[in-house]
Formats: sequence, structure tokens, C-alpha cells
Amino acid sequence: MVTLIRKETGSSWRIETQALQQALCTLLEKGLNIVEVIHDDNAQVDAILSQHNILSQKDLWHKCKNVMGKFKELLQEKRRTPQDLTVEATTTIAQVAMFSIAQLKDYCQENNLQQTGGETHKAVKEFLKKYITESKMKCYIKTRENFISETFHSVINKYATKRIHFDSSHTAHLACAAMDWNKNIRRDVWAIYQCSSNDIAVRRRAKTNRYLANRTSCWKRALGRRVFG
Repeated sequence: MVTLIRKETGSSWRIETQALQQALCTLLEKGLNIVEVIHDDNAQVDAILSQHNILSQKDLWHKCKNVMGKFKELLQEKRRTPQDLTVEATTTIAQVAMFSIAQLKDYCQENNLQQTGGETHKAVKEFLKKYITESKMKCYIKTRENFISETFHSVINKYATKRIHFDSSHTAHLACAAMDWNKNIRRDVWAIYQCSSNDIAVRRRAKTNRYLANRTSCWKRALGRRVFG
């Protein structure tokens, strides 16, 4: 684990790349054969990995999130209601979204249009061509995800919150976070249940949830015995 602060790099935007450089050098010196690194979308990280002949793969979740953001922008743009309020008069995705599914189905039936999803597939394909090209997607072809490191970061925030500056004790806080995470990351799944449809937050997360075994703090007792004897 490499941790840097702004005064060490001169700028906050240099922290990620310089920390990566240090981490790679340390791991390579220890003889670790690094074949692939998964990261967020950062062109400078791509360049660093290329220098070391390491395959650069990007987190697919971030890519999907960005594409969905672009699609939502189209839906939220100024709609300019069609003058005659008919489907034929629509010119943007936002205007089409003004009509209900039932209205669109009626329009398809009246005009003998297929409702097999072919036209929808074509429209989505044309939209994706703007944001998903062969050159852009080469870093996502293996559908890698870095959610494991994200969960570790959430544990770090419990022990070394970003709101407080830790100087001499920062390494100790990170070590505690690492021990906690290692002991609890592989907890047994006791049950899988459906989230309530009345829950507003369901739309922002998976509709199913897992009930995990209780977290263990045995590492704290072992650490206490090691430190205090």
C-alpha cells in the first residue's frame, strides 16, 4: 500500500500516478510478475503501465455509469414539445420519452410497425456508437471490475477518515483497516432476500441483498496480545 500527500507531489492530481509508480517499483523489485492492472479511466495510468509492458484494463462499472449518464442527459435535454403532439413529430429521444408505453404501442400497431425490439435495438446501437468505439472499448473487453478495492477503501475510511489529518499514526490506521478487511471480506452468506419494492433506494441498487455472517473482531484481540503482551 502506498500513501502520498499533496506536499510530497506538489499537486493533488499527481498523487495517483506517483503512488502507482512507487507501488509498481516495489512489487517488481520483490519479483512479482504483474500481467494486468485494473483501474479507473486515467490516461496517465495507461501510459505508465505501457512503459512496464503491463496490460491496462479499466473498470467496466465506471464505463457503464458514464454511458448511462450520457443517455440520461439526452432524456433531460430541452424537449420542445412537438406542435401536433404526435409520435411522428418527435425529433429527439427526450420528446419520445414524453409518450407512455401504451401510446407508443398503439402508434406501432396503427402503422403496422414491428414491436420485436428491432427498431429499439437500432436506435440504441446508433447512440452507443458515439461513446463506445473499438478503440475506447479495448480496455473493457475482459469486463474487469475493481469493486474489491472499492470495498477496501470504504473500510479505510472507517479507520482513517479523510476529514482528519493523521501524520505519525497514519500507517497504523491503514494497517488496522487491512487486518479488519482481510478477516471479514470472505464472510459466509446466511441468506439472500428481495428488497422491498417500496424502498426508494431500491432503484439505486440491486433488487436482491445478502445477509452476511456477523463481522469478527478477533484480530483486535490478537493485535492487543502482540502489542501489550
